[in-house]
Amino acid sequence: MKDIFSSKKLRIGLVATLLGATGCAEYHKRVLQNTQERGNEFSRTLAKEYEALGKIEQDIMYDESSADYYYRKAIRSKQGYCVGPTTLDKWDIEEDKIDEIRAARERLTHVLSLGARCRAPEMTAKAQSHFDCWVEQQSEGWQQSDIQWCRSEFYKAISEVELTLMGGIQHVMPSATIFFENNSSDLSQEAMDIIENIAENEKMGKYPRRILLVGRTDQIGDLKHNKMLSRQRAIMVKKALVHNGVPSHLITIKAAGETPGPNVDAHNRRVDILFLEY
Repeated sequence: MKDIFSSKKLRIGLVATLLGATGCAEYHKRVLQNTQERGNEFSRTLAKEYEALGKIEQDIMYDESSADYYYRKAIRSKQGYCVGPTTLDKWDIEEDKIDEIRAARERLTHVLSLGARCRAPEMTAKAQSHFDCWVEQQSEGWQQSDIQWCRSEFYKAISEVELTLMGGIQHVMPSATIFFENNSSDLSQEAMDIIENIAENEKMGKYPRRILLVGRTDQIGDLKHNKMLSRQRAIMVKKALVHNGVPSHLITIKAAGETPGPNVDAHNRRVDILFLEY
């Protein structure tokens, strides 16, 4: 009888906990919907990013606790408060994952200190929200596709922010360029020599630099095909760099598609290799 009573108490406790969490998430969702929007472009965008993550957790993942976490951050952001990226001491993250996440947070806080909230508000908000998403998902540790999505979106966004702080893609000279044959993403021996040299220099450096690969094409063919081709060229260079020992998380790709100029120009069939200094 005692065991049965204890079992019933346990079930009642679990139900009460679930209902409490559900109530909190729904309550803060309604508070958020009725909160007057204040603040700058960064805080307004950040609120929308957190709200979107909260809805995913509540409506798709049925994770009321995580939904409530994002809704509460969204409320503060929508009110115009300066909401920073999550601190890592609040989360239980595996030892083999924590170093990369810690480095990512340092990368994010560095651009924040350089005024990224004002100079690149939308992409900075995207970088911060997806960093928090990455940390939250990594702490749970079982939804691998969601972890990779948050991680990937963070790296894409933070690279765009860093590029903006450097003056934008038109003002940053590539450190090296890989050229391709017409309508091809195959790497030549000359390209492999350049890639191996870059990889060797990266491995020798005490602090490896972050790399942005910008794929480009000439104007032969339709826009959609050329966008995909420019991405494939960047992917091929990334794979070669990783094969030669450069950590994947240090490399971001950007598909620039067609490059303005003559329709047939071998110089436009390329991947620019840019080192991000921020």
